[in-house]
Amino acid sequence: MTDTARIIALWPRWTSSVGAMQRLQIQVRTQCRRCGALMRAELDELVARYGGSASLVDRQERCRMVACDGAAFYLAARHYGGSWHILLSDPELLAGLEDGPEPLIANGRPLPTSRSAGQIDPVVSQGAMIRPA
Repeated sequence: MTDTARIIALWPRWTSSVGAMQRLQIQVRTQCRRCGALMRAELDELVARYGGSASLVDRQERCRMVACDGAAFYLAARHYGGSWHILLSDPELLAGLEDGPEPLIANGRPLPTSRSAGQIDPVVSQGAMIRPA
């Protein structure tokens, strides 16, 4: 099975490529493994950088937070308020994710549905998925 066929078989169809995500207006974020910074990812920029047929599954980029040298992974939600899918399937990339820092938003605040508030469901596999409370 090709890499593309493997991705399509394991992931929702709307995660199949950056171009498909752009057409469907999927919500995409990055989260740093080191500092926890949660940032918006612009699909137009991702299409320009990687091409419309590229996949974000198991792709990481350097954290954009000043003074952080961490690696950020991608998350995607089908629509605003929907379940966030962590776009990782490689066991090595998933290792340690549950023990990583809490997701942080503007001003270094934890995400309203963070572990400290006891409201985030555990990461589950299918890729992995975070469900809002």
